[in-house]
Amino acid sequence: MATILLVEDNQNTADYIIRVLESAGYIVHHARLGLEGARWARASRPDLVLMDIDLPDVNGRSIVLSMRRHSPPSALPIIAVTAQADEESMELAKGFGCNAFLAKPFLPEDLLELVEHFLPQPSPETPDDDSADQ
Repeated sequence: MATILLVEDNQNTADYIIRVLESAGYIVHHARLGLEGARWARASRPDLVLMDIDLPDVNGRSIVLSMRRHSPPSALPIIAVTAQADEESMELAKGFGCNAFLAKPFLPEDLLELVEHFLPQPSPETPDDDSADQ
């Protein structure tokens, strides 16, 4: 099952994203601060990162740059999630290492479509089929 690291300081936004992703079968780890997210990413190796760019402790850009020193874009997809939705912000996010950009607010299907672009759709848990062997 794919693990997603969400770095988001706004608890309401985080709860919304977590609800959408968990209902689709993903495992989500939430970090409220950038440094916390960076430490967790190094220790746990998520399959994808959703990174808020405006964080209270450090700029999300710094965290993405730090993550890129350890994981190239093909190994760790990072999606910038921010309210700064202008073209310049999108280009900057890609320039400092984000694979994609999602502007707040967004619809659940927009989030899932973008995540599924980078991660295969998780399959529902299926019970072991031991009865077929008997």
